[in-house]
Amino acid sequence: MFKLLIAEDVKIVRETLVRAIRWEALDIHLLGAVENGQEALDWLDREKPDLLLTDIGMPKMNGLELIEIIKFRNPDIRCIILSGLNEFEHARQAIKLQVLDYVLKPIDPDAIEKVLANAVDVLRKEREERLALRIAEKAVKESLPNLTETMLHREWSGNLKKKKLVEQAIQYMKDGYMRKELSLSDVADAVGLSEKYLNLLVKEVTGVTMNHAIIRLRMEEAARLLKDPAIKIYEVCDRIGYTDQDHFRESFKKQYGATPSEYRNKFL
Repeated sequence: MFKLLIAEDVKIVRETLVRAIRWEALDIHLLGAVENGQEALDWLDREKPDLLLTDIGMPKMNGLELIEIIKFRNPDIRCIILSGLNEFEHARQAIKLQVLDYVLKPIDPDAIEKVLANAVDVLRKEREERLALRIAEKAVKESLPNLTETMLHREWSGNLKKKKLVEQAIQYMKDGYMRKELSLSDVADAVGLSEKYLNLLVKEVTGVTMNHAIIRLRMEEAARLLKDPAIKIYEVCDRIGYTDQDHFRESFKKQYGATPSEYRNKFL
């Protein structure tokens, strides 16, 4: 079964989702239902869901901020958002965060079940692809002693090409990380690759996902700026492309183990 977590601040909506959806029929195990983004992040410290169903408008941390942090921590988690009509523009922004789907409120259990059924199909195919890839990798490793020098040269050349593409992508990110709207699709377009393939290449070469790399660049620049006491923390937040100081504080603390204020105090 696939594990799912709900984040929804309206109690009646949250309870309706828990009761009205036929979870077992969808091959889904409902982990729980929390009322804000921070509670969802706390849950991730205990157990990793396969799916997150989240509202956009929540206190403490909105759904888009929650998704961005979750993608930073666990890029394999697939996200679905609940959106009111007045939040439709936010729902469109969520597509840039590789949200799997979104459902408009007021909630319709039948419509949500259809979206969840599609999500389960996607996850099932991904599991099958990962299994097939592991089997293929094992077969390749077992045959490595028999590779010819020509084949090894081709493999080296291919790796060099991949490295150059990743270097181009990283340079584009370095040049544009201050843009608030910088997304994976922007970087993929710049180097002429699909988002999925570029993300795979970056992960293969650097060990981190694209979203993780963008966040890391922003946090490294923030750390540099924080050493200058003349620059206010809200100015640092704005310069690195963050619109929400709480989100910036959360991201910075994850990378450096201290809030921006605590980090700055070390250099005063």
